[in-house]
Amino acid sequence: MARILTARPLAAHRLHVRFNDGLEGIFPIEPERRGGVFLKLLDARVFNAVTVNPDFACVEWPGGVDLCPDTMHQAMAGAPAGLPAPMALHEDVPPRADKGN
Repeated sequence: MARILTARPLAAHRLHVRFNDGLEGIFPIEPERRGGVFLKLLDARVFNAVTVNPDFACVEWPGGVDLCPDTMHQAMAGAPAGLPAPMALHEDVPPRADKGN
């Protein structure tokens, strides 16, 4: 399980992140793309208040905004071929019952 040790805010809504396995690098947060509660992070004061949760080892911000460390680690390390990108949003949609077929 990936655990974040440190996270430092950078310009352009990016974080410099270091994981317990030695992986270290820049992670783009992209609040505009994520939308919803992540839009709070467009405020520099909120974004710069990032902390690492000591219990879950995830990054979090005031107001209940957080990111999964495993997803961040996969994105930074490169997802294995054949798996969906960890940043992609998927929606389960039931199959349509077409009439007349």
